[in-house]
Amino acid sequence: MHIVISILGLLGAGLFWWYRLRAAGAAVRDVADMAGRARGAVKRRRFRNRAAVSPFAAIDDPVVGAATVIIAMAQEQGSFDDDTERRLREALAPVASRPGLVDEAVIYGKWAAGQCAEASTALRHVAPYLRETLTATERGELLAIAETVIDPSTGTPAHREQLLRSLVARLEV
Repeated sequence: MHIVISILGLLGAGLFWWYRLRAAGAAVRDVADMAGRARGAVKRRRFRNRAAVSPFAAIDDPVVGAATVIIAMAQEQGSFDDDTERRLREALAPVASRPGLVDEAVIYGKWAAGQCAEASTALRHVAPYLRETLTATERGELLAIAETVIDPSTGTPAHREQLLRSLVARLEV
């Protein structure tokens, strides 16, 4: 009888500690979840503050920066329509580092380019970031994408060439 009582005691102790460890694990998961939400809130607040100062200060990915500059140039040329957006998406898809980045880049680029009156403003603010983060080859690819996307049939060819020369000068290709 004493063996049965000791087995039941060991089984009870094991269940007690199993329950306690499970509760501790749930508490740790709750703390980690709260920390993740707090971290996300801090990142969102930092992004909102940077975007409030300048829409270009919030750009932290070269694909987003490239899309913003190209969209601003195309809008100034008067040729940013659905076909131009399709060409931009197709040109950026091979260089995007993660899925969904092209959509994010085009959406943010349209918004940021709409915040400035001229493409030179976008170039002035975004080109230093692109110059630092892109290699010479990647800057050449950016110029090729810009030439592909900006439609020569709209606006004047001289204005298009001036925009592309300005991009080259800012990127120092």
